[in-house]
Amino acid sequence: MKKLRFVALLLLLASSSELPAQGFSSVNSDLDQLESLIIDTLLNAQDQQRQLADLKQTLNESGSLIGSYESTITRLERYAMESQIWRDEMLEIYRTQSASLAKYEKSSRFWKAFTLIGIPAAALLSGGIAWAMGRR
Repeated sequence: MKKLRFVALLLLLASSSELPAQGFSSVNSDLDQLESLIIDTLLNAQDQQRQLADLKQTLNESGSLIGSYESTITRLERYAMESQIWRDEMLEIYRTQSASLAKYEKSSRFWKAFTLIGIPAAALLSGGIAWAMGRR
């Protein structure tokens, strides 16, 4: 800092042909203010560098999170497509089973009707034949 004061004093002396009437105490006060201003500027610059480093770290972390979210979204999209395929396959199985059930119900109604009518008819027919043969 003493070098800084010396350089500032030399610049001040070089810039003015005469020393102001205030004297050396005024120059010393101005140099103290200048030194204080330079120190504040350096501290602000250091603080800004620290804030910039923090911002870079935050951005890097955000980038990592975004990458993770993109990976998760991609995986979820794949699951959604697979679920769509599974749903389509299940619908096809349902349609096939529904068609089979309809055929079974139609066949079942036929055999139920045939059984309800056929068995008594067969019993009457065989009873009639047996009666006719027994009469002979």
